[in-house]
Amino acid sequence: MALSRIPRTPKAFDRRALIMGGSLALTFGRATAACAPARVMFVCPAGTVKSVIARKALKRRAAAEGVAVSVSSRGVHPEDHVSPTLAANLRKDGLDPASEPVRALAELDIAQADMVIAFDEAADMPSLRAARAWKTPSWNSDYAAAKADLDNRLTGLLAELKLRAAKACGTP
Repeated sequence: MALSRIPRTPKAFDRRALIMGGSLALTFGRATAACAPARVMFVCPAGTVKSVIARKALKRRAAAEGVAVSVSSRGVHPEDHVSPTLAANLRKDGLDPASEPVRALAELDIAQADMVIAFDEAADMPSLRAARAWKTPSWNSDYAAAKADLDNRLTGLLAELKLRAAKACGTP
């Protein structure tokens, strides 16, 4: 049996396919950029309690709910404010605030975030005036109230992130 000859495609078709493929690649590239995970940054005065706990809790909840998000935390003036009691409570809840290094806030951090949430007096900084201000209970003195408050806030934030992703990516 003889091998059949594969017909050659006309060059005009090749150019058209190349142009259309390039166009699709550009469109896909834009869609991919628009569908990139939202970048959320939490900032608190010391960078060791509220922002870190919020970062860890949002990462955990977003993963459980299938929400793509990039989360970071910063401190205005980093210093350790985790009491032994708070550390014990966090361990019980499976949170280790020391699992990532504490970082000082830089202007570039603010510029690179899609959403900045500043806790308490950190929201009063001139560079964070456009940030969302969250006034919350103290984790060191009222763990249960702080935990409930953060849980409620993260529920709202996750709903917002889901809507943003759906609009940007055209998903239901």
